[in-house]
Amino acid sequence: MQIPQSLLLTYYIFILLLSSTIIQLKTVNAQEQDPTTMNGGSIMAMSGQNCVAIAVDKRFGSGPQMVNVSPRNVLIPNSKCLVAFTGLGGDCQSLAEELSILISEKMMGKSSSSGFGFGLEESYGDGSGGEEGGSVTKSIISPRSMASLTSHVLYGRRRSPYYVEPIIAGLEPVVVEEEERGEDDETTTTQKRKKIQYRPYLCAQDVIGAKSQSESFVCSGVASKSLYGTAEAMWRPNLKPDELARVCGRAFLSALERDCLSGYGAIVYVILGGENGGIMEYDLACRSD
Repeated sequence: MQIPQSLLLTYYIFILLLSSTIIQLKTVNAQEQDPTTMNGGSIMAMSGQNCVAIAVDKRFGSGPQMVNVSPRNVLIPNSKCLVAFTGLGGDCQSLAEELSILISEKMMGKSSSSGFGFGLEESYGDGSGGEEGGSVTKSIISPRSMASLTSHVLYGRRRSPYYVEPIIAGLEPVVVEEEERGEDDETTTTQKRKKIQYRPYLCAQDVIGAKSQSESFVCSGVASKSLYGTAEAMWRPNLKPDELARVCGRAFLSALERDCLSGYGAIVYVILGGENGGIMEYDLACRSD
């Protein structure tokens, strides 16, 4: 007895649909069991020329179910450093509060020395890009020191960890010497002037504080694989602040549209150095389905 071709075709289609459904259910169950992806969310940071950008999404959910739409929690120790968090919502808030307390205690000199040398005393310019004499020394934590502090706190809780994957982004001051030539009637004089420039610093960490530093971009969250793909395709070195915000926003939104646990809008923070120093904020809209 020969089986009709139409019946065989129907049987093969049924098997394919059944196998794809099983794979999707396994993926969803694995994401629900992972505390770092249960609430969803993604973040990405990119470097530019004397600037750095970090993008966060707005979705807060419980697995595939959406709970709230609000910007993801970020910590801003100063105008040259920013820390973004993705992972379990309660752990993100707890880690941000613990870091804020530690920074405040060290700034006020109330905490005992930990022996790690976090380097809270950093010399920054006044934003005018002038000579070294025009710089202002402030007691603020640098991005590199902030990354060390965050890693120290996360590793200290390795037995009962914070289910958080933070990204630290900021600008580090670098003193550069430039030669200026002056010509008189008979002689030519050369003077060296020191100017302060800013070097981007990007660092992503896992739940126990292992660092992953990059000079181009770093990503974290449930859509990190898609984010690395879009960032690799769109990022270019030495981007200006406006270009960096545009490229970072496009790469971030392109990846969010391929992930159901992230999205519902995004915020892009751009940290600027030089004359227009500070943090600019861009609110981006994206798909909400």
